[in-house]
Amino acid sequence: MKFLITCISAIALSLWLTAVKAQTDFNNGVDDVIANAHKMANFTGTVLIANSDGVIHQSVIGFADEAEKKVLTAEYRFAPGSIIKEFTTVALMRLKAQGKISYSDQITKYLDGFPSWAEEIKIEHLLTHTSGLGEMDYITDMETAAVVEQIKAVKKLKYSPGQGFSYGNFVTVLRALIIEKVTGTDYKSFIEKELFAASNMKNAFARDNIKTAAPLTAFGEKPLAIDGVTAYMTALDIYRWEKALWTNRLISNEAFKSALLTPSKGGRGRAYFDFGFYRTNKKGELTQVWHDGTYPKHYSLKFYDLEKDLFIILLSRDGRKATLRELSSYISNLFSNTTLATAEKKTLTLPFTWWLTEQLKSNAYDIVFTELKRRFKSGDITTTEAELTSSAYSLRRTNMDAAIELMKITADFFPTANAYDSYVDLLLKAERYQKAKPVVKQGIILAKKEGNTFLLDRLVKFSKDIESNL
Repeated sequence: MKFLITCISAIALSLWLTAVKAQTDFNNGVDDVIANAHKMANFTGTVLIANSDGVIHQSVIGFADEAEKKVLTAEYRFAPGSIIKEFTTVALMRLKAQGKISYSDQITKYLDGFPSWAEEIKIEHLLTHTSGLGEMDYITDMETAAVVEQIKAVKKLKYSPGQGFSYGNFVTVLRALIIEKVTGTDYKSFIEKELFAASNMKNAFARDNIKTAAPLTAFGEKPLAIDGVTAYMTALDIYRWEKALWTNRLISNEAFKSALLTPSKGGRGRAYFDFGFYRTNKKGELTQVWHDGTYPKHYSLKFYDLEKDLFIILLSRDGRKATLRELSSYISNLFSNTTLATAEKKTLTLPFTWWLTEQLKSNAYDIVFTELKRRFKSGDITTTEAELTSSAYSLRRTNMDAAIELMKITADFFPTANAYDSYVDLLLKAERYQKAKPVVKQGIILAKKEGNTFLLDRLVKFSKDIESNL
């Protein structure tokens, strides 16, 4: 008997030591990749990794202020951009579950003073970005009232509600107004009590007055105070929000999955309501859900892998959003390696785009891109369309010429409708209409060939914009 007990104890100890080593290796691997992201791609932010039981790793690197005198810590808040849209979404879903609203209600049932087009819009249109409204013009120090005036100034909808898709925050503000009307409570008080407090988001703060600043806020956010749009929180707050969503504390699991999986006019893989994007397996079961945001130099990404039970929360203020997706992918693969035998572990390499970012710090972009093309053709480096596209969009903030050239390289190496759509988008942003003309023509051909009606509609609209400006 003693021998059996000794054997069982030895096995238990061995398993415990193996688990400890795996966790230590994982933590060291995460710290190493974050250090490289900081050195090569200027990553400045916070990384939180967790499972359903709790946080398993958190790292913070860089400074919180522009002068680089205040060290960034986990307590600093960020404005997570589009992730904030989830709060008006969940609030309306809860009101619907309580029988206080119906998704089919016209918004004029709760709001008045808007043009006649408002009678065509239903709450469901606000939740799915299919109202026909566009995006607001952001002005520094803007508050909710100024946005409402912009909405009222809209003469005509872009399309009949339900017949198109246009992503923006006009609908988010209208959601907040409806929440106030139905609950009889100002939006800030309602959201902080009913959602933030209910999810144990202890540091989350909704801003509705431009004179009220959120303490411990990392540099890089745009000073706004708009209901439904402006809020600040830590990585831990976002993780707690994720847990509340997935454990039926706020909305039912059935309602949540319906809000994710109902087909969206925004394209395949986009959640029907404002919960970002998702992937499913061959059985149609959810495997991954993620949502990112921009505000305007605050970047965010929350990622949940249901099969691995892995949450990754990333927040940054360095001006390069692509780093977050690259870090998320690397950390996810690193996590998988901890469960594999040594012979089965994948060899992980740092994103080539970090090499690209580091090279652009000290070399002219034409020299760097010539080397990039040489290495790509020779097989010395591998990349994806998504990596190149994200890098080009990030680069446009500092060098539009370089961004356009990198997007051209993307379209050359990955001749898809999506790549050409992004290429045209950048050319239009730079008002280079003549150069965009043959690009949009090829994009339309590819979209038809691929049967991608969403991108075809976008490219046709781009073509009309180009013609009207030539």
